[in-house]
Amino acid sequence: MSADHKKMGVFACTAVVAGNMMGSGIALLPANLASIGSITIIGWAVALVGALALAYVYSRLGMEDPQEGGPIAYSGEVAPILGYQSGLLYYHANWIGNLAIAITGVDYLSVFFPALQDPVSSGITSIAIIWIFTGINILGADWIGRLVSVGVVLLLIPVVITGTAGWFFFDPAQFNANWLVKGHTPDTAVLAAIILCIWSFIGVESAAVNTAVVKDPKRTIPLSTMIGTALAGLVYILSCTAISGMFPADKMAASGAPFSLAMGHICAALPFSQYVSKLVSAVTAFACLASLGSWMMLVSQAGARASSDGTLPEIFGRKNSHGTPVMGLVLSSVMMSILLVVLMFLSKGGSTQSLFGNIASIAVLLTLPPYFYSALNLLRRYGFHAKKAWLQIISSLLACGFCLVALSGAAKDALIGCMIVMLCTFIFYVGKDRNEFERRIRQETSR
Repeated sequence: MSADHKKMGVFACTAVVAGNMMGSGIALLPANLASIGSITIIGWAVALVGALALAYVYSRLGMEDPQEGGPIAYSGEVAPILGYQSGLLYYHANWIGNLAIAITGVDYLSVFFPALQDPVSSGITSIAIIWIFTGINILGADWIGRLVSVGVVLLLIPVVITGTAGWFFFDPAQFNANWLVKGHTPDTAVLAAIILCIWSFIGVESAAVNTAVVKDPKRTIPLSTMIGTALAGLVYILSCTAISGMFPADKMAASGAPFSLAMGHICAALPFSQYVSKLVSAVTAFACLASLGSWMMLVSQAGARASSDGTLPEIFGRKNSHGTPVMGLVLSSVMMSILLVVLMFLSKGGSTQSLFGNIASIAVLLTLPPYFYSALNLLRRYGFHAKKAWLQIISSLLACGFCLVALSGAAKDALIGCMIVMLCTFIFYVGKDRNEFERRIRQETSR
């Protein structure tokens, strides 16, 4: 039997792209946006244009030159040192970011199991879930594709209902009253909204990264990337805007389960309304955890590419018969487990939402440079003078702007930390390059 039966087609790959974005981004998004105001609709418009431009960049690169590792491979084509840097940044950004997804999923499960609100109980449960999805990933990419497909469909039910039926409960006066939350100016509010919205589109490169486990990548990657990004953007805007006209901003901002609150309001007149909120919480938790499985697959594939480039040790690239880098997957799960154990004790008495925000901000900042370099790659292929490639050129420039806007809005301390890490990768690269240079000299001398 062909190994292709273990690979993902257009539908599963689209579900991975949309699921990676929505599973990690939509669960708490309305509450975060409510703390800024309904002016965030402007941020959505800017972020969606940038996300679609970046999606086109990866679609075009995937169509012309599909490569395992996506952003890492395309960054390395711009310059080897950027490929090395991207391999380290992207790999570590994503396995660290996976913790935020695990924490969110377990946080939603605490609706049914209140003991999970304790940091230690939450951490132990998250570790168990991580290893369950490690085992599922080892079985093959098709299992993760199926799981994420189910998760996305289930998650879309309450989100789509909110984005459609929710408009019957939309109050323009409430939307206007929520326009700008006290403490924000219009310019700072819009910039803060753009940053949140950009974070929601992290994962646009998912299909390109997973090239090794995708059927017919030159066709599947462009289709799934564009469709998945457009689907996520449409769902985000319709649902979040509807919610911003349903409740006072302070009430929504304080909610730990915004879609459960919205669905409870929409279904209040139905006889089973008391069960709606818990059902939505269960669906959201499942979708988040399915997304975690998909992101773990993405991290293992990125690690395999970094291993083949010499950025990570060779053990990260060893694959089984299904094309899964098993040892890399296991090692990333070990690192996630260790970090979660540390966080369990450091966050005692703390908030899982603040922990989520801190982890997510670190992950986003480390992911942006590989995005920027990928856009440069497409621009490098066509230059500024290719008359028939205006779409490629404009998309590349918009994608670069997308990354620069996100960096400009980052907190000062986080941005400084990101810059230090980026510059330190160059030090490691020079050391690695020096060792390679000495090896070549010894080989030539021995001749």
